[in-house]
Amino acid sequence: MMEKETKKGVQKTDIKAPPRKKKRRPVGLIVALAIVAALVVGYGCLTAWLAVGDKMLPNTTVGGIEVGGLNRSDALQKINDEAAARCQALSVTFTCGGTEFTVPGSELEIDGASAVSAAWQEGRSGNFLTGGIRYLAALTGIQKVTVDLPVQFAQTPQAILEAESHITNGMVETSYVVTEDKLELIHGTTGQAIDADALEAQILEEFQSQMSGAQPGAPIDVPITTEAPPEPDFQAIYDAVYTEPVDATLDRTTKEIVPSVTGVSFDIEAAKAALADSAEGEVVSIPLELTEPNVTTAKLEANLFSDVLGKASTKTTGDSNRIHNVQLACERVNGTILLPGEVFSYNELCGPYSQAGGYLQAGAYVGGATTPTWAGGVCQLSSTIYYTTLKANLETVERTKHKYDVGYLPSGMDATVYSNSLDFKFRNDTDYPIKIVTSLTKSGGVRYCNVTIYGTNTTGIYGDPYSVVVSTTQPKTVYEPSSSVPQGSAPQKDSTRTAYTGKVVEVHQRLRDANGNIISDTVIHTDRFDARDAVYLYNPADADLWGIDPATGLKTKTPTAPSTTPSTTPSTTPSTAPSAAPSATPSATPSTAPSATPSTTPSATPSTAPSTAPSTAPSTAPENSTAPSEPDAEVVLPPEAEDA
Repeated sequence: MMEKETKKGVQKTDIKAPPRKKKRRPVGLIVALAIVAALVVGYGCLTAWLAVGDKMLPNTTVGGIEVGGLNRSDALQKINDEAAARCQALSVTFTCGGTEFTVPGSELEIDGASAVSAAWQEGRSGNFLTGGIRYLAALTGIQKVTVDLPVQFAQTPQAILEAESHITNGMVETSYVVTEDKLELIHGTTGQAIDADALEAQILEEFQSQMSGAQPGAPIDVPITTEAPPEPDFQAIYDAVYTEPVDATLDRTTKEIVPSVTGVSFDIEAAKAALADSAEGEVVSIPLELTEPNVTTAKLEANLFSDVLGKASTKTTGDSNRIHNVQLACERVNGTILLPGEVFSYNELCGPYSQAGGYLQAGAYVGGATTPTWAGGVCQLSSTIYYTTLKANLETVERTKHKYDVGYLPSGMDATVYSNSLDFKFRNDTDYPIKIVTSLTKSGGVRYCNVTIYGTNTTGIYGDPYSVVVSTTQPKTVYEPSSSVPQGSAPQKDSTRTAYTGKVVEVHQRLRDANGNIISDTVIHTDRFDARDAVYLYNPADADLWGIDPATGLKTKTPTAPSTTPSTTPSTTPSTAPSAAPSATPSATPSTAPSATPSTTPSATPSTAPSTAPSTAPSTAPENSTAPSEPDAEVVLPPEAEDA
């Protein structure tokens, strides 16, 4: 601020400083930075394109063929076309023993694929950042990519083979002949020879040079030398002679015997020593080591299905539908052959347990009651087969007990099946094939489900299974109200829920030798079968009439019924005898693992030793048949069928 003197006094005046000029950046610098940035970005894009791109760098040649700028597939096509035509015009000459031989280029094979790959990789050698520099150098011709085109022979050229045939006293390599029981080595002899491998390499080198544009060189001079026979490849001879012994088997499809194979081998070190001690041209014999298989063709023919390993029949009852189902299952299993080690699956042969599978509805146990179910009754055959496998002493793979004890077999000898969840399986753990013959026959008005297992018993040992009842649980008679029963009528028996005695059963596998002597006795599983109460239905208004306590379902009250009560009134004391028809409802835990605890006091009388000669058909009055010991005379039910 400045002061100015006037007539009126001193006047103050503001004086502004002059404005500052803004600094401006040079235009040239900005342009330069932009150019540099653009170049950096462009270079980065170029290197990235090169890294992922499929094209050859400019000025790239493969075997003298220009492929620059082409992608790999086009480059390969061009190389194959041009190189093939070029090979036709090439040839290499060599002389041997004064004779001239020519190898035409038509015998060459071109490895264009590896050459293209090598050329592409060569153009991208180094790191990522230098890729652009390599491209620019190739583009300007400063640095070219040059790769040879590999050539090779698919087989020894014909000219070389002809040259070797011109040698009259050529070297003879050691050879061999296999006779029935010995290996004969014919010691090779010294003679003239050419180094075919070295000659082939020289010829390829000359072709490689011509492919790159060089003029053909002078004929290759091949020297003839004296050469001793090389030691033969004994391991290769052994591999060619060695034969693994193979057992004779039975073809499951054709039912014909597949012949056995005798094993063959020899001592390599003994063969080497014998050849080394022999003179050239001498024949050396090396004994062959012959190993017969466990089962020869003759042995299998003599023993195939020669013994009855196990046989059993079970009484078969029920309506026509159930009989149909058992018959159908027998037809599907009959004639089944298991080779050694193979596993039998009941479900695979007999399923599906449905109408589509050809089965009819028959009584089966569902939820503790007898209900018509598809394929009811098929467990009779699976159980009979299981019992027979125990007699045949075959390995059980999968087996599940029924919910209730069956009446047609000794307790604990049953095997239930159900859909695809429960199966009965066993393995042929013998050295020979086995055949399963099943049938449903009728004798004296009684039907029997028959199973016979044929095989070859090489040890004489057979199974004599039995069971021991450890404890029982008696069923009760219970009463349920039902409006379907007329008032005043006597309680009516529910035919779907008959009484079954509960049991705990110990199953033993007792083995005997060919003379019937006991050699072992083992508990193989312990089964617990449920008890099922007998059920009678009564009119709800008649509880006092019959002395029934509705809360418990038992006759524990004094009945008010007059002395003229019908004689059909059931007793309050239930029968302790189980029904002959067990349930197929599976237990929670299948019994497949044998116990290690042997029984010292077997309770069953042993069966006789198995037959050594098969019968032509199961007997209509079967041996070892087991009828229910405690049949339910009032209701004939099929053996479970929750398996259907």
